[in-house]
Amino acid sequence: MMKILSDHWNEKWNSFLSEAKAPLAVASIKNKLEFDNEGNIILYHISSVPNIEILDPEIAVQNLKVYTTQEYRTWDRPRVFYFTKLGQEDTGIGRIEGHPYAVKVNPSQLYPVAEDPFQLSAPLEVQDYMLQSIPSFAEEYEEAEKCSSSEGYSEWHICNKTPDSDGLAWIEQRHRGKTLLINKQTYHHEKPNVYEMVANLSEMRYNMVGFVYPQSDNPDNLIVALWRKMPTKRLNKDFYQQESE
Repeated sequence: MMKILSDHWNEKWNSFLSEAKAPLAVASIKNKLEFDNEGNIILYHISSVPNIEILDPEIAVQNLKVYTTQEYRTWDRPRVFYFTKLGQEDTGIGRIEGHPYAVKVNPSQLYPVAEDPFQLSAPLEVQDYMLQSIPSFAEEYEEAEKCSSSEGYSEWHICNKTPDSDGLAWIEQRHRGKTLLINKQTYHHEKPNVYEMVANLSEMRYNMVGFVYPQSDNPDNLIVALWRKMPTKRLNKDFYQQESE
């Protein structure tokens, strides 16, 4: 039976923390999520299709709704969107009509992309990503100066103004001054989409299957985007029906 986080779950959570091989990115928001008795996160999806057994991102991307189109303007990887609570409303359009479904996800497989607790979008990660994918960048990197905490940079030096800058390549351009190589205008259109980069890194390093993040910057209204196919079951009740107390 589904239930919201309880004292019983807190004990299971602590046990899961001690056994997990990878750090749990959702630890700081666990009180805002719903769990089943086995410690899985419960997510909800509403669809106009009445009988779905697998929620497939490749199918979902072919049937975009108005309220998901905006999300695809910033990142085009196919994904399925989920609510994190029963009765949750979209911050833009309110209640969504359709058939409600539930899926279960291991808590170690969701990444809070807005918080980015593992710093997967940090400048050093961007630099490493570009070194592997842009040959001309890798070539220029070899000749560029590298930031080092052992250097006595001035207050206004780019290495001093950039947090955790050790190892970042920097150059000095005429009329532009000192800049990090990753920010050089030449590579502007070749820089990775930050969401795609973080998705790739989180999947490769931690076997993540999706992002959890606040909708419309509301920290209490979390939604999830999963890029993996997920088995699902249709709920036999109205998603917005209030449960009896």
